[in-house]
Amino acid sequence: MTLGGLFGRIALQMFFGFVLVLFAGGGLYWILAFFLAVPAIGLSLVIFAPVEYLSARLGVRWLAWIAIPFVGALCPRLVALVDSNPNFAAGVHDLSYLSTMAGVFWTLSSVIVAYLQLPIVPDKRLFD
Repeated sequence: MTLGGLFGRIALQMFFGFVLVLFAGGGLYWILAFFLAVPAIGLSLVIFAPVEYLSARLGVRWLAWIAIPFVGALCPRLVALVDSNPNFAAGVHDLSYLSTMAGVFWTLSSVIVAYLQLPIVPDKRLFD
């Protein structure tokens, strides 16, 4: 994955987040979506991109596309296991949901990028 591909996937991920805000009711939800997109960018850089990179090297990128939403859901729960603050455990469910949505958006953006990189099949009528 190139740096441009990474930025493109993050841009698509943010676009899907803003589309989700439009379906949630519009208004000032875009401010909330913007502040929730910043951790999604961090998850993308630190967790999702390396998982997809390693799976692509092993030849099982499709497995990463299935696993990334689940990996996103587990990230806050792993932090809750080692955190001693009981107040953090109350918000783990919301963080897991948001991390899962970030993983779903990453998977959608990866599938779109993979589809756009397919070669264009020429029309056979041109060669007859």
